[in-house]
Parts: sequence; C-alpha cells; structure tokens
Amino acid sequence: MYFIRYIIIDEMSFIGPKLIQHIDIRLCEAFPAHNQLPFGVRSIILFGDLGQLPPIRDIPMYASTSYGGTLWRSFITIITLKKIFRQIGDQPAQISFRALLSNLRNAEPTIADWQLLLSRENSTLSSVEQSLFLSSTHLFATNEMVSLHNKRMLLSLEKPIALSTVEQLKGITCSNPDEEQLESKILLCIGQEVMLSTNLWVETRLVNGALGQVKEIVYNGGERPPALPLFVFVQFKKYIGLFWDQYNPKNIPLIPISRGLRRQIPLKMAWALTIHKSQGLTLQRVTIDIGNTDRQGLTFIAISRVRDLASLRIHPPFTFQRYSRIQKSPYAAR
Repeated sequence: MYFIRYIIIDEMSFIGPKLIQHIDIRLCEAFPAHNQLPFGVRSIILFGDLGQLPPIRDIPMYASTSYGGTLWRSFITIITLKKIFRQIGDQPAQISFRALLSNLRNAEPTIADWQLLLSRENSTLSSVEQSLFLSSTHLFATNEMVSLHNKRMLLSLEKPIALSTVEQLKGITCSNPDEEQLESKILLCIGQEVMLSTNLWVETRLVNGALGQVKEIVYNGGERPPALPLFVFVQFKKYIGLFWDQYNPKNIPLIPISRGLRRQIPLKMAWALTIHKSQGLTLQRVTIDIGNTDRQGLTFIAISRVRDLASLRIHPPFTFQRYSRIQKSPYAAR
C-alpha cells in the first residue's frame, strides 16, 4: 500500500461529489502522514467523457459546490484526446455519423441528424436487415423494459430453464442487497445470452460487463434447481486466456462466487441491457429504445455503442421533440 503513487479510475462521468469525497477520505486514512492534503498526496488519473451519463443518485462533480466539487477543481491537468476510434473511417457516411454523435454529445440536436437516425427505424429496413437485428443486443432506458425483453427472449428458446437461488452466508444481512453485485435469483438456459457481473480475471477480459452465451449447466450429483450449479460453461466472445476445452477455446466454467454475504453464479441475462449498463461497451449490432424521457448523455450513449450507422436499428421511432430534450439537461451546458 505504501508504494501506491497513482490511482487510475475509468468512466469518470459516473463519479459524483459524494463518491470522490469518499475516495479522498479513504486515501487520507490509508496515508495518515499526508491526511491534510487531498487524496493523501496520491495522484488520481481520471479517464472518460463528462458528456456521458452522470452518476446515479448524485450530480456531476463539476456541478457541485460541496467539498467534492472542490476536490474536482483540484484537478488542474486536462488532456483531451481528439481521435475517435470506435467510429473511425473516412467514408462520407462515417463522417456524417461522427458529426451526428458530436452534436448529440454537445446537446446540439438538429433535424437533419434526427432524420438520419430515423433512416434506421425498423420499418425502413429491408427484410434481410430486419432479420440481422433479431439477435442484436437491445438497449432500453429502464430496468423494467430490460427485464421484459430478456424474459421474452428466454422463453423463445423453448428449452428447460433452471432457477439458481442465492445462498445467504451467515452474518449481518446487508441493508442494500444490490450493493453485493450478485442477483438473489437468476434464470439459466442453454443458448442464453448473458453478461458477467463482476471482475474475475481482468487480464483475460473476464470482467464486469463481458458478454457471452451459456453452453452447459452442471450440478453436483443428486442436486437440481433451485440449488446453485456446480458450474456453468459460458462462451465469452472476447476471452483471451488459457484454453479449458481445446475444441471450444472460449468456453469457460464459471463457479459460484461469494460477494459480501451472498454466494451465486455471477451472471445476468443480456439480450437486453439498460443504456447505463452499456456505457463503455462496443456492440456489433444494437436495437435501441431511448424511452420518453432523457437525462444527460442517455441518447448519446445509446447511439454511440456501434461502429457505424448501419449497425444501428431504432425501434420504436421517436419524435424530434423527444430527440431535442437532450438540450434540457441542467448539466448539458458547461
């Protein structure tokens, strides 16, 4: 701990004044010799885009007049990276898409951009294109819509579904179970699209948010649902570690893990995700429903998850009035 000099934090738009103040308090406790100075005289390096989604149940750091806001203003070196890699390309269509995303990020909606997006509305696509998007990741603004779509897709597999119920370990029950990361109940099925819900092996890309597909569910002899499986084989598309199965090198056996006072398989259904959960992801194809309300960065994050406009489907369509609400965020103009 003594040798720590730099602390790197990604997705800084999710950090509010409350969280940055907690980080400061803990570092000052860890390094008491320097507890009169911010962060215990450790260097904090923040990565991200403040035009993306703001913290949940908090406000952006730059909007605060509290001590957390003061800590934010202590960051005096800013390096701006100007080259876009996700939507790279010199074709006219790609240049137009990047310009659209720039307008979205800066809360400057235009009718031309809105019309361009509606060219990807489901009814305007050919039957061949529509079929390509049937298996695409769906992004929704609310957890309720995500849950509804995931359950609908799970039933469409028409295969046996196993319920895995969390094991509650002995101790004081957590006042907020969601903070323990593990679901109280998860549904498992062969062929199911899933997301890893915790960091297991960062070097191999088995990280929180990694996407995969369930290939096999294995139980201890004599056990059956709702008991926890012995392990679940999941094929992770971006896994780069050692092979567990030479014929299926991306298939990984996941065992139940413990977080806090819970023990569970660290998976969530992932045919659909909230737009919040998609921040930081690059998706091959995506269908988006931006909902009826907006907050800073919501529409921008949803539309910018793909590499090009052709990888995007809009369903259902939205009005220009809804699109232009990106201007109304209290933090849009900085």
